[in-house]
Amino acid sequence: MNLERLHILLVCNLGASTGVMVTKMKEIAQSSEKLRQTDVRIEAHPAGELREYVADFDVIMVGPQIKHQLKQLSEIAKEHGKPIQVIDTKDYGTVNGANILKDAIILKLNGEEKGERG
Repeated sequence: MNLERLHILLVCNLGASTGVMVTKMKEIAQSSEKLRQTDVRIEAHPAGELREYVADFDVIMVGPQIKHQLKQLSEIAKEHGKPIQVIDTKDYGTVNGANILKDAIILKLNGEEKGERG
């Protein structure tokens, strides 16, 4: 894998649990040999602010608690050519930052809008 840049935006409702996920994902990225040469940026913002931030990120990951908003969030992402995906509920619930980071990398590499995984 040769990624120069991986900027991930997690969108959520209010951000408390997603903030914990950002911390976990950053820890994993920093300790990863494969991501050592990659410019990694991971932030979480409320879904209502997506238009303000979408242009600065490579992929959009949607918290499962707001997957009912996926259609409208996808429209915003599509306007900016950004792939978007709902975070797996199990990975989110268990704070499995490694799996979510892996999904974000796959989403970036595929470079296409996918919607909800699996």
